[in-house]
Amino acid sequence: MISVLADENISNLGDYLRCHQDVRFITIKGRDINQQSLDKYRPDALFIRSVTPIKPSLDLAGVKFVGSATIGTDHVDAQFLAEQNIRFANAVGCSKHSVAQYVLTAIGKLRPNAALSPVRLGIIGLGNIGSTLAGYAKDLGWQVAGYDPFLPASAINNSDLPTLLQTSDVISLHTPLTRTGEYPTFGLMNREHLAQLKPNALLINSARGEIIKEADLIAAIDEQNLQVVLDVFPHEPVVSAKLCERLSLATPHIAGYTTEGKLRGTDMIYRAFCEHFGLPVLQNMDNLLAPSPYQWQDIKRHWQAAAKSGAPDALTPFYDIGADDASLRAVCTAGLADGEQAAAFDRLRKEYPLRREWLY
Repeated sequence: MISVLADENISNLGDYLRCHQDVRFITIKGRDINQQSLDKYRPDALFIRSVTPIKPSLDLAGVKFVGSATIGTDHVDAQFLAEQNIRFANAVGCSKHSVAQYVLTAIGKLRPNAALSPVRLGIIGLGNIGSTLAGYAKDLGWQVAGYDPFLPASAINNSDLPTLLQTSDVISLHTPLTRTGEYPTFGLMNREHLAQLKPNALLINSARGEIIKEADLIAAIDEQNLQVVLDVFPHEPVVSAKLCERLSLATPHIAGYTTEGKLRGTDMIYRAFCEHFGLPVLQNMDNLLAPSPYQWQDIKRHWQAAAKSGAPDALTPFYDIGADDASLRAVCTAGLADGEQAAAFDRLRKEYPLRREWLY
């Protein structure tokens, strides 16, 4: 019998693991997957999300596999797992369209005429999400300025960082969170770099909160009249009211929360789990999901027609980002203690009504 300890918020996990008579799984809160729960359940495998840190301080005796149903890996010390001979898998690219569509919706909400105007979109980080966003932008006829020092120059990786910051109308962050190396991203958007943004520029962060220095961002918003959209926060799951009140849009780390993105993440780590333990693959996401009713080309035409007629909120019927903003603002302005606010933030994520991806 293979024992799995899993984050209770991993989408449709039971639909996958119940197919195997020789697999037993237990689900708990992701933040509760810690040494105490490891000692209690003694799992052979962990299925986690970004709220569960896997660090050398943990005793992972008996664990043979760790799967993270996320794109990001900054919460996992992969070298530590390799030294322990523990297989690690994550869901690379699972929500790349979900996050790119979140960014487009934020732009559409704040810049409704963008579907027809020559937007210069700066993308910092051109991995799965950043390059996917660039594809949408090109399809809209926008100019893309991309910066990724780890990739060769290309049609989208075509700018240095100062030029991107100084010339872009909209800047979207899609880097991992790193603290070491030649190009660390921790605190990348600090006073020096924020000061280079054009007045009235729109900055969007759906990557990791600590890429931005909070105090520097607040000052820049006030001094440069910036519009800022945050889906992630420097001290998440606590969000300061001072920061929240200055944001144009604030959402509770749900940019990738589509039915497709979440289910795809589960599917990817399930397959890696089966491969590692020599199990047959008995489930797939096509069995669990009806086709999306939304087509990107139809949505693009709708947005362009609305821009021509001067109608606002053209993308709201396909994703109501304003509702997500309102739900988080209600939490941030309620005067809650940090622990209560953190619990409320996590509850918004747990109870989030997953939206559907647009077929691209």
